[in-house]
Amino acid sequence: MSVCRIIASDMPLAEFAPSQNYPLEINVDKGTIYDGGADDNYFLNTFANVQGYTKKKYGVSLEWQYTDGRAKQIIEYIKTALLEVDSVEFWLVWLMDCYEFEERPFVHKKTISIDELEIEHIKEIDSAIIWNTPDKMYPNRPSFYCLTVIR
Repeated sequence: MSVCRIIASDMPLAEFAPSQNYPLEINVDKGTIYDGGADDNYFLNTFANVQGYTKKKYGVSLEWQYTDGRAKQIIEYIKTALLEVDSVEFWLVWLMDCYEFEERPFVHKKTISIDELEIEHIKEIDSAIIWNTPDKMYPNRPSFYCLTVIR
């Protein structure tokens, strides 16, 4: 199981891969990851299980190390999708097969217009804490985050 960032829509979404191979340096001792920092160094891959998290029919998973430049590109990606649909969702979830009632995620939702969307919104979702135990009765419940962007 792991954290997953999903962009969901009612129309198929385009996949994306970087234009070239970039370095990937992981320093376990320092807890750092360096990936070259290029704005196009991220992946958007079809996410088949999107309906396990949203009512939207299509989704892509976002694989990246956050940078402001990459967030700007995701905003442009969302703007392009909104030319065809009324809303797009940006999710941060914990991948789960199924869960019992007591383990259901606590979902934090926010809706904004595309004109309001800024990199801070993308950064906020990207850096949110999944396991923050919002429910004292059920401390094993993860928090999911959904930013709905409308035209």
